[in-house]
Amino acid sequence: MEKHKIKKIAAVCVCLCVAVVAVIIAADLVSSAREYQGSTTLMNTVVSFNIGGKDAKNVGTAVTSRIGKLENASLSRYSAASAVSRVNANAGTFCEADSLVVSLAGRCAELSEKSEGAFSPLLGGVSDLWGFGTQNASIPDNEDLSIALTAAKDGTIETNSNSVKIPNGTLLDFGAVGKGVACDEARKVLEESDVERAVISVGGSVLLYGEGQSFSVGVRNPLGSSNDCIGTLNLSETCVSTSGSYERNFTQDGKTYHHILDPKTGYPVENNLLSVTVVSDDGFLSDALSTACFVLGYEKSVGLLESYGAKALFVFKDKNIRITKGLSENFELSDDSFTILNGDI
Repeated sequence: MEKHKIKKIAAVCVCLCVAVVAVIIAADLVSSAREYQGSTTLMNTVVSFNIGGKDAKNVGTAVTSRIGKLENASLSRYSAASAVSRVNANAGTFCEADSLVVSLAGRCAELSEKSEGAFSPLLGGVSDLWGFGTQNASIPDNEDLSIALTAAKDGTIETNSNSVKIPNGTLLDFGAVGKGVACDEARKVLEESDVERAVISVGGSVLLYGEGQSFSVGVRNPLGSSNDCIGTLNLSETCVSTSGSYERNFTQDGKTYHHILDPKTGYPVENNLLSVTVVSDDGFLSDALSTACFVLGYEKSVGLLESYGAKALFVFKDKNIRITKGLSENFELSDDSFTILNGDI
């Protein structure tokens, strides 16, 4: 066995999207038990791993197990045994839930208030009417949409120490935060281990883990394929999430409808944005804010992002890019068909 240490240099490029994240690892790595790469399907998306450090494979297995438990026991609306399903089945009354769901419900309610309703976790019924991601995706009936939307707009989430109450006629849906929460749960597993670095991608959310590590995160070109990037964010340990109009959509009568719904209208958001990428140390916030900021638009998002200590990159339909304060120095544009309109603001 060699006694000298082998220096490892790793560069990671992660192209973000809403449904699928392509993780491209360019590395000079030693193939051993200290390296683990793999992917699986959880939370209705691709979950990818690149983990380096002691017992990396077993840590990866533990991360997979934690995310699977998060989905089935807590967050999935489609698992009858989950806490969210129980809350939805008991709408109108307080329903006991695990501490994570109680906490998330409270945080979602707070963000809904701070974003002036641009973010809403009560749109599950509205989303179901659209059928995004199914073979039955179509424009919903106006009357059905009005009933579901009114219930979501007029109601609020209530929580106490161990229970959640949602309004009658609504469905609690953590779809806009679940993948970021999965990154937070993955971080807990990593912190309990001896791994040195990790990149965990869960759909449009990515956890970059490793004290003193550097990562290159490619921001997807919303007008290209899933592997096309417009540029690179050079970051240290953090979470990154992207919401965009290019995934989960359908075309009807010549018009394309995407899955990011405006809580005020119940229809897909119509603005000049293609995508929003948010950087935050908190996976929940990176995921939730990427949706909220897409709904709000650039100008109204700046103050909300600052209030949470988050940063963002906005890509517009006219191929312009705006970047909030403190993040522009981390971004390197590689596609000259796009234009950065500003530095720090």
